[in-house]
Amino acid sequence: MSTSSGLSRRSFLGAAALAPVAGLATASLATAGASSPASDLAAQYPTFDLRADFGAVGNGQTNDTAAFQAAAAAIIAAGGGTLIIPPATYIVGIQGVDSSPGTPYYPMQDIFFIPRTTPVQYLRIEGAGATMRLASGLRYGSFHPETGAVFNPPGSGSFWDEAYAAEVRWMIGVEGSTNVAIDGLELDGNSANLVLGGRWGDTGRQMKGTGIRILRCSDVAITNVYSHHHALDGVTIGYGGLTSASPATPHTLTNVVSEYNGRQGLSWTGGRGLTCVNCSFNHTGRGAIRSAPAAGVDIEPESSVTFDGLFIGCEFIDNAGWGLNAANDQYGEAGHSSFEDCTFWGTTTYSCYTNYPGMKFGGCRFYGAANVGYGSSDLSLAARYTECLFEDRAWTNGQVYREGAAGVILSDSGNTGQNVAYTACTFIARGGRGIYFTSNSAIKRLTDCDFLHGHAGVTADSYQSRIYGAVVAGCRFTEDMPAGTTTRWSILTSGVTVTNGSDGRRTHVTGPTVRWGSVTGPVGDIPNT
Repeated sequence: MSTSSGLSRRSFLGAAALAPVAGLATASLATAGASSPASDLAAQYPTFDLRADFGAVGNGQTNDTAAFQAAAAAIIAAGGGTLIIPPATYIVGIQGVDSSPGTPYYPMQDIFFIPRTTPVQYLRIEGAGATMRLASGLRYGSFHPETGAVFNPPGSGSFWDEAYAAEVRWMIGVEGSTNVAIDGLELDGNSANLVLGGRWGDTGRQMKGTGIRILRCSDVAITNVYSHHHALDGVTIGYGGLTSASPATPHTLTNVVSEYNGRQGLSWTGGRGLTCVNCSFNHTGRGAIRSAPAAGVDIEPESSVTFDGLFIGCEFIDNAGWGLNAANDQYGEAGHSSFEDCTFWGTTTYSCYTNYPGMKFGGCRFYGAANVGYGSSDLSLAARYTECLFEDRAWTNGQVYREGAAGVILSDSGNTGQNVAYTACTFIARGGRGIYFTSNSAIKRLTDCDFLHGHAGVTADSYQSRIYGAVVAGCRFTEDMPAGTTTRWSILTSGVTVTNGSDGRRTHVTGPTVRWGSVTGPVGDIPNT
């Protein structure tokens, strides 16, 4: 894994887990001799060993699906329990053959699954570095239900016929349960060694193929998990039927790395209270399979709400789709989430694209174009950015995304951004233009922000940033052009009010190549208006 923070591919195995916010008292077993709500609850249920109790081999060759199925059955029968998975590589995943008309030719067996019809009150899966790897040669996509041949649906529209679907389901699936903890596992979806069929669903291959799938659960902690190269999602978390008045359903992800998956690093489709700490959601769609939206994280409520998310120190890097996709709430309500000290890096498309109310970003880094986010006449609902960096810095592969022909790093695409606020933020544009606002009536708020323009390749006598509709308070506009540059550009303005900043400083333009208002406009302190 290549990240800005320097985490290695396997660092999650040895990293000290932060205490989760979920109902489980800790992300690890209680200290010997001590008592905690988690240890007291654990004492009520049995502990199983995948090898000793269920005959798993773990040699990287033998298929151990039956052992995981037996473990799930035993835990269900006991109403809960702990599963110890000794360090080893366990091959999982079995597809049968059924040529009956109207049924999938390659039916997939569950691996480890707790269905909502038989929920448990306590579940802990301890891997200590164990790997679950999906078996090679499984089918994924559309296949003819009677012959098993690859089937390519005619036309280009959606295709939802279940009889043609070959799926690989999920490695760990839990539904309707509480007090769930998963720790210290590598989940390898082995997508490069799947046999791919035709498209299925609304776009790409949208059938089940996920590392961890948690639905309608509460008090969930996923810690030190590396979930990668899955056909669909690394992690899916959902809780249908919630409203804004529903109680919290806490889920915590700590030190989770989810990368090179086909559709999402994380799909959050329902819940009140998801906390992600020190997690990486990178390189979605960069492996063997890509299906839209191919985002690092997709927040998209499905007949539910996705509220009260908190992401701290997380990465959203080099995804084929948007790093953060938070713009589709047509089937529910979403928003009111915060991002602190996170890195968004778009190499071929937006680093971050949001259009939900109540989104807040503090101390985050946006490399590659982002949009302004949700605007509203209600200031409490408009997006807020505090001490954030927006820069067109290239990632290690030399790529960074700049939007449109103007090549900007921030735009009001998708929402004019009424009352969106940027406080003490920094904007650096060295390979294109800076910001691009189109509406001079939707007022954005730029307070104590610093702007650096450094791209001498912008068309002469045009603009380096276009600021339409804004209160510009105590901002500084500097430049870093090659020596000898004589071209003039503007900070193009319309519908702008200039005021002092929070500490009384004036809005200032250094010049001489980039000037306020027009290519012949003023430099120095800009008069308040």
